[in-house]
Amino acid sequence: MGKQEETRKLIIESAFSLIYQNGFQGVGVREIAENANLTIGAFFYHFPTKNLVGYAIIDEFLTKGIMERWILPLEGYENPIEGMIQIFKKTFDSWPEEFVSRGCPLNNLGQEMSAIDSEFQKKAKGLLTTWIQNTKKYLDLAKKQKVIKENTDTLKLAEFIVTFQEATFAMGKVMNDRKVYDSLYVSFKRHLQSHCI
Repeated sequence: MGKQEETRKLIIESAFSLIYQNGFQGVGVREIAENANLTIGAFFYHFPTKNLVGYAIIDEFLTKGIMERWILPLEGYENPIEGMIQIFKKTFDSWPEEFVSRGCPLNNLGQEMSAIDSEFQKKAKGLLTTWIQNTKKYLDLAKKQKVIKENTDTLKLAEFIVTFQEATFAMGKVMNDRKVYDSLYVSFKRHLQSHCI
């Protein structure tokens, strides 16, 4: 990775950490540049507007994070349903305590900015669609393996799974209590197992 790419990546990561803590509108360009130990000029060289760095956070940072957290680990499971259950538990068991009250960064950014900037809504929708479609791919595999019932609508089930994953972050945030993760895990596990043969 060249110096320009490294600087751009640094800006995205610095912006993400501040936005995840304070919200998109609660962070200024100057703070992002200072957090990255860069000048404002260096920021604007890579991102002419703050919104552009917000789009990059969704397209590059959050997309990568979601794929690495929820989708790619499924390759290591012979049974995709068991993989989804185990990944759910592992994700919320290991979620840092200081992040519980912050919820899901994609949901936060989408909720805050979609009504203000249609591009945020478009990008958040695109990422959620990708997440759902990749989840469906593994549900289709589970159906082919005869792990789940033949009459299971894998698209609807994928939509449920992604919604439940997002909602678990949201409940933890609103309640500011990670105990909800445990009870929601039980419900998640039971629902997925109810589709199994």
